[in-house]
Amino acid sequence: MANHLINILPSEEDWKQAAKKWHKTLLKMPVLSMSDSMKFLTPMPGCRTNQYLGGVSTEAQFYPYAPNKRGEGSTEIKFRELPIHFNTMNQDFEPNSMVQTLLGTNAAVLGQGQARSEMAKLVLGQVMEIAGENLELSLANAEYDPDGNTSMDMYDGFITIIEAEMAAATPGISVANNNLVEINQTIDETNVVDALKYLEFNLDKRLRKQQRFLYCDPALVDLYNEGYQMTHPALPYNKQYNQPYIEGTNQRMTFAPLPALAGSEYMIIAPKMNMVVGFDNMSDLEKLEVLRMDVDTFTLAAKMFFGVQFRTLDYRFLKVVKMSSAIELMSDFNVPETPGNGG
Repeated sequence: MANHLINILPSEEDWKQAAKKWHKTLLKMPVLSMSDSMKFLTPMPGCRTNQYLGGVSTEAQFYPYAPNKRGEGSTEIKFRELPIHFNTMNQDFEPNSMVQTLLGTNAAVLGQGQARSEMAKLVLGQVMEIAGENLELSLANAEYDPDGNTSMDMYDGFITIIEAEMAAATPGISVANNNLVEINQTIDETNVVDALKYLEFNLDKRLRKQQRFLYCDPALVDLYNEGYQMTHPALPYNKQYNQPYIEGTNQRMTFAPLPALAGSEYMIIAPKMNMVVGFDNMSDLEKLEVLRMDVDTFTLAAKMFFGVQFRTLDYRFLKVVKMSSAIELMSDFNVPETPGNGG
């Protein structure tokens, strides 16, 4: 049987023209494909060098008038550096297998009338989308290593920053600073509702006033729904089962399940403005092109800037939760043996 893919496969010039024509769109795809996480974070586009994020720490207050009287409250403007790293990707691909794998059966019926450059765009777009999904998975535990060759080596993720602040000679995050709480009890479906209410009730009152997110392992959301159902058995099924807010927060603390926090022992409570993601997507310094490696192989070469940071570690805008272990959903559930299961 003839391979119809050969007749419509993009030529070398098609690949190069597609990369040139749609390079701005393709370069945006990694960030766009991180939408499940980015909707809970604050994007800062246009970053090509390190940025400085300002936060105001003040105890300002009024007091009875007297000439030249000065209050006791202090005001400081503190800056945190958002490191922006320049990163690259040189992804080799073999066109025949890429088209068949990514486009599947549709590729065989595209026909000669359809522009080959459109197919090249689809393939290149899929590569950039997957690169973005891998970048999304690195948001928590990435650790900058200039000699590395994965997304986990590009920059320091949020949890890496937290652990560095906890281990510093003068810790920026600690129980004493009131921006860290440690939970020694294992959280499961029997106590998860009470555990999260405990966290809420022990936040600084100024943090409780704000709209904020609980950045967590997606498994915690499932666990909370199960626990909420157990403690609220009269809950109308399929109307309130999926709880977007933590009970007792006056709908001010919303779950923010991040794929990068799957299996993590940390949770983060913060308003969205405190979780910053820096990238470029605006300058000619970020490039994308297709190069031929050999007879059968091409390379998608791309460049991008990226980095994350907390705007402030002030306890009025941040609470880090360190658990004794990662979340285990329904860890005590046993599937009963049934005939025909190979037993």
